[in-house]
Amino acid sequence: MKAMLVFLGAFIFGICVFILIKNGVEKDMTPSNSGKETLKLFNVTTKSYEEIPKMHKSESKWKETLSSEQFHVTRQSGTERAFNNEYWDYKENGVYKCVTCGTDLFLSETKFDSKTGWPSFWQPVAPENIGYHEDNQFGMRRVEVHCARCDSHLGHIFEDGPPPTGKRFCINSASLKFEKTSVVPIKNTKFEKATFAGGCFWCMQPPFDQVKGVQQTWVGYTGGHQDNPTYEEVCDGTTGHTEAIEVVYDPSEVSYEELLEVFWQNIDPTTLNQQFADKGTQYRTGIFYHNEEQQRLAEESKSKLGQSGRYSKPLVTEITEASIFFRAEEYHQKYYQKAPQHYKNYKYGSGRASYLEKMWGDKVDFK
Repeated sequence: MKAMLVFLGAFIFGICVFILIKNGVEKDMTPSNSGKETLKLFNVTTKSYEEIPKMHKSESKWKETLSSEQFHVTRQSGTERAFNNEYWDYKENGVYKCVTCGTDLFLSETKFDSKTGWPSFWQPVAPENIGYHEDNQFGMRRVEVHCARCDSHLGHIFEDGPPPTGKRFCINSASLKFEKTSVVPIKNTKFEKATFAGGCFWCMQPPFDQVKGVQQTWVGYTGGHQDNPTYEEVCDGTTGHTEAIEVVYDPSEVSYEELLEVFWQNIDPTTLNQQFADKGTQYRTGIFYHNEEQQRLAEESKSKLGQSGRYSKPLVTEITEASIFFRAEEYHQKYYQKAPQHYKNYKYGSGRASYLEKMWGDKVDFK
């Protein structure tokens, strides 16, 4: 009888701990100092991607290192005067870097005369070095461009640029500093995107981040009908979106088929509108293809897995065309680095880790 009471007590205690962990994680997602956020950014000098820490400073610290105009543009999203700035007609050969953190942003060979009076480029040195968000100021709907490392405002992107991209990155000179070089090699690697939904997006980022050939990942929301949803709105289940991950990868290093394997090995494809402890359409699993080849490979992989005998129930993971991917709030990005203990508690407490270990064994990293 005593042994039975001890067992029942331990069982009830375990349930209470899981509930507390789950609630605590969802209600208090402020990152701890135990995990430092890092980014993979392209370095023109070394011609390679490097892992560097995200830069955060107080406004007072930025004011100590920036001129008044630089501060106005980069930290207050200001705009300098056209035709009256340092680089609008500059023609030297070299690299344009972020004035606040030194990140490589644009190459001189992608610069062109847009007749606007601001420096204009048709592509950045690498897609990971810059970020975007919607700007609805002044009654206009534009897309703002910012430095991925320090979030400094750079300018805006427009769809009226020259070939081969058709893009015009209209950038403030005050947000740039130029470094002259004799030869600047352009990064010609053609990266591709893959988009997956596997329940809680915290748990989907680590397995893809460690794959060789994956350049960058973001977690966010897709597949719904609401623009720019917040985490709270998606959690309500009314936006139609599901938590998802966007993967930027180099197809010369890792194939889409290999990414599909990583995806299948980190989800339960037999549960509809649910992944482990999380229930609702916002936790449905899905593969969102970006072209016909991805669609073909996704359908083939699902069919093959369904016929493998690994699962006793049919696979319900949806395969649909990719739509707009809305990046989640910054505190969700690489949450496993920002709050490693919370992340670990949730992954094990939700039942995800034990299920994956049971289904896939040593093929999956459970850390």
